[in-house]
Amino acid sequence: MPPVSSPIAKTTARRLARYAERYAALKAELPGLGFVCVGSVQTRHLQCGKPTCSCHASPASRHGPYHYWTRKIGGKTVSVVLTDDEVPLYRGWIANSRTLDRVVRKMRRLSAQAVALSTRRRTP
Repeated sequence: MPPVSSPIAKTTARRLARYAERYAALKAELPGLGFVCVGSVQTRHLQCGKPTCSCHASPASRHGPYHYWTRKIGGKTVSVVLTDDEVPLYRGWIANSRTLDRVVRKMRRLSAQAVALSTRRRTP
């Protein structure tokens, strides 16, 4: 690196300080994060197997709502039926997971910029 008093070194130090501030702000988002859960929650209204049931005549008459938590396990889609009380819990934990993913993505991007600036190498 150039001597500390050079304009390039000062600019580099200022940019690194800005990266450190943004990184600290991202870290500050994590302590309040609760449990995390991957997947999605879906709500469906279904037709039954009785051909004379009114659910076949009108979509508004279908049975439900039925709530499902769906996710991938070992490359296969797995669904679990949820109760009405469980839906907000799972939706909150899924939202937490998405927040965590977003923050970590930003932290990685910022870290790559800091490494590139500190080492003067372009990161792939």
